[in-house]
Amino acid sequence: MRNILYITLMALILSSCGQSKKITSNEKPIIEPCESMIFTNDQFKDIESDYYSLDSLFIENNCLNIWVSYSGGCGDSEFNLLYSNKVMKSMPPKTNLMLQFKDNDGCRALVQQKLYYDLSFFDDYAQNGGINLRLVGLDSSVLYKK
Repeated sequence: MRNILYITLMALILSSCGQSKKITSNEKPIIEPCESMIFTNDQFKDIESDYYSLDSLFIENNCLNIWVSYSGGCGDSEFNLLYSNKVMKSMPPKTNLMLQFKDNDGCRALVQQKLYYDLSFFDDYAQNGGINLRLVGLDSSVLYKK
């Protein structure tokens, strides 16, 4: 019985490995739409968030790409990227962002999700030397510069 399970598992893994889609010359890659950030006047320390872990943080096509992992898989969950108009005077300027996570999910499967947020609010800074975007509570930041 154990050998049958092992062989079946290996067959599934091997069959899924060869199923990558190649882009031909006349196909365009799919670009994920960027979500809007949410403005807040609240102090970030007063805003509650459920636990998640940051897998990756980078900028592409004027979108902040945040890849996260969390426990869940069978209920509702929601991410919001919060910002305020507080910009620290430094070279380059800095601002804090908060990724708020609301998880109404009692399951424990590992879920990985890619989030995309529009950075057009910071375009003036990006065109004038850049702005350092820092995610509060994660000690992660990225420079947005054009």
